[in-house]
Amino acid sequence: MLKNKKFYLIFTIAIVIVVFALFYFNNPTSQEELKVKAFYPEAEEIRLVKDISDDMFISLNFPGVKRAYEVDGQMKAYVVSCVGYNGPIDVLVAIDDEKDELIGIEILNHEESLDYAEHIEEDWFLERFKNIVIDKYLNLVVLDKENPEDIVQVTGATISSQAVVNAVNTAIGAYQYKTNNIEMEKVADVVPQEMWQKDTNSFAINCGEESTRIDIEKIKEYEQVEMDVVLINTTGTETDMKVKGPTLRHVLEAEGKDLSDYEGIGITGRDGYYTMVDKEKLEANDVILVWQVNGKDLKEEEKPVRIAIPNELGPYWVKMVSNIDLYSEISPKDIDKVHIFEPLVEDIEPYYYEYYGSKDKSIEVGQILREFDVVDEKGFFTMAASDGLIKNETISLVRQRYFIKVEGENAPMNIAPNFKLGMNVKEMTHFSTTKDAVIFPEKMAGVVRTKNINGNEALLLEDVLLTAGMRWKDNNHFVAVSRDDSNREISIEEMLNYYIVEDGEQVNLYHDKDEIMKDLLRIEKK
Repeated sequence: MLKNKKFYLIFTIAIVIVVFALFYFNNPTSQEELKVKAFYPEAEEIRLVKDISDDMFISLNFPGVKRAYEVDGQMKAYVVSCVGYNGPIDVLVAIDDEKDELIGIEILNHEESLDYAEHIEEDWFLERFKNIVIDKYLNLVVLDKENPEDIVQVTGATISSQAVVNAVNTAIGAYQYKTNNIEMEKVADVVPQEMWQKDTNSFAINCGEESTRIDIEKIKEYEQVEMDVVLINTTGTETDMKVKGPTLRHVLEAEGKDLSDYEGIGITGRDGYYTMVDKEKLEANDVILVWQVNGKDLKEEEKPVRIAIPNELGPYWVKMVSNIDLYSEISPKDIDKVHIFEPLVEDIEPYYYEYYGSKDKSIEVGQILREFDVVDEKGFFTMAASDGLIKNETISLVRQRYFIKVEGENAPMNIAPNFKLGMNVKEMTHFSTTKDAVIFPEKMAGVVRTKNINGNEALLLEDVLLTAGMRWKDNNHFVAVSRDDSNREISIEEMLNYYIVEDGEQVNLYHDKDEIMKDLLRIEKK
């Protein structure tokens, strides 16, 4: 019996050790902290700082900052990212705050191929980032180091080398701002467009871990279509053009794939512009990979291909395509809360964003997302305009440096550093994630049934909820919640008798002609 007890005790201890080891070595944060500790072996305390990107200046000027580490109370180590040739390169940057110089860097993760980044993890390259004073940004050079801040690139890997330098410069800028209150110039989290020499001639089609790269010459070998189309931007301008190129469906068929198997596609340009095309649009329209317009090859700044989708507005017509992502799964919308915009964002500090010469009050989308209980990363951020345009973005894209302009011409309107005027969702009626929708009643009034109540334009509540994307069954009911947390239940049978009325800075709820709730905050589906 004693022998059995001893066996079980040893067995239990062994299991605990194995579980702990599995957790520890599969916990990226734990491993990352060890890497930080290696740069600061004498440190007594190392603390992860997750919310550094919540700082508006950091978010706008150093978007590559993912997180930081305090070492003995001082923020000295940064995890930063910059998109290289195939994807993001994550870099740990360690700084000596007494000397204001780099201790060194380590490449944490990257998706670069061996063709372009075989050596960025080699010690001889990483050594180039040691003991450099950080009073200015680093500079990538091709052959010889002439200045202390010069970093000699990896031969044949210009883009990957520049991505690492950008990442380190991002850490330098964030450090100087947080530690010394010095505002250095903005650092991009993508390699500058002019360095993408190869990508002006090719783009990638990605499906999960699989990626196929197609160049301009190959695109001409697929079955071609020639079509007269009209590009209509959201500014109202129309451009007639005759386009030539294969359809995405034909390209995928030649590669052994069926476009019908996917729930949607994401198209990204070299400038970072992105749009998502859902299954419904893919079934209704051809996606043409255009390499020739009006009988002439594309201009250099539009290569390798541009997208043409007949019957869809300009925001879907992405230029200088770099990636097409095929989505096997997209989380379906199941809206259970519809919020009124103004009370939802009342505690969010606005940012006055300058866009095409106009500086207007704007709200960062990333901060709006924090107001929701759940945000499904596999879902999409959907925006709808009063002219019928609907545009989807990935959640990861809108979390940082993405704003809703709420004042000025065409507001509410989405704006971001990589958005050209005319590719926006203007006069937005609403936007939504998988579970939450947010409405702008003034614009919503143009697309739903209304009636006059006591001289005010009243919006039929049922239409508002349906337009915002909420769906329900016979056993559902609804709860109206006001800003002071009072609530009122609404049955499906009563829905056609309820209206909302905008009254100055608040929205009130009416039953027939009677006001029953002031300052409506949201409607919940139960």
